[in-house]
Amino acid sequence: MIWTRLYDPGRTPAHWTQMVHERQCVVFVCDARTRAPRDADGRSFCAADGTETGPCAALCDDAADAERFACDVVSRHPGLCCEIYDYEGKSRPPLKTIYDPGVRHKYVGLAHARRQSLAGAALVCTGTTLIVVDISRGLAWIWGYVLGLKCLLLGGTFLILGLLEWREHRNERLG
Repeated sequence: MIWTRLYDPGRTPAHWTQMVHERQCVVFVCDARTRAPRDADGRSFCAADGTETGPCAALCDDAADAERFACDVVSRHPGLCCEIYDYEGKSRPPLKTIYDPGVRHKYVGLAHARRQSLAGAALVCTGTTLIVVDISRGLAWIWGYVLGLKCLLLGGTFLILGLLEWREHRNERLG
C-alpha cells in the first residue's frame, strides 16, 4: 500500500489515475457524514499553518488489500468511511464503500432513507406553507416567498434522494 497525493505537479505522472494499473485499487478515506476527504487518521489535509497539502489516497496492490486497509481505517475511526475504486477511477461508482458496522445505519440503508425522506417532506411542507401565506398577502412579506422556494428546493432534493435510496433498498431485498 502506497499513500500518495492525488495531484502532484512535481511527480511524473502528475495525476493519480495515470499511476494505477489494471489490478490495483485506490482507497479514498472521507468523513462519513460530510464526505470531506481525510487521511487514515481522520485528519484534514490542511497543515497546522493553514496551508493545504492536498488530498491523498491509498494505492493498493489488489481489491483484497484495499478492503483490508479500509476495514482497518474504519475500525480505528468509526466516523470515517472508505471508498474503493479500481483503475478506472472516480468515473464510475465505487467498487465498495466501507463503513464501521456500528454506524453504517446512520449513512445508508432503510433508516437513513426514511429519515431523509421525512426531513425532505417536512421542508417541502414548510416551503409550501410559506409560499402560500406570502402569496395570500400579496407578496407583502417577500421573505416568505424567498425562504419558501429555498425550503421547497432543498426539501425536494432530500425527498427524492430518500425515496430513491428507499427504492434501491427494496430492490436489493427483492432481487
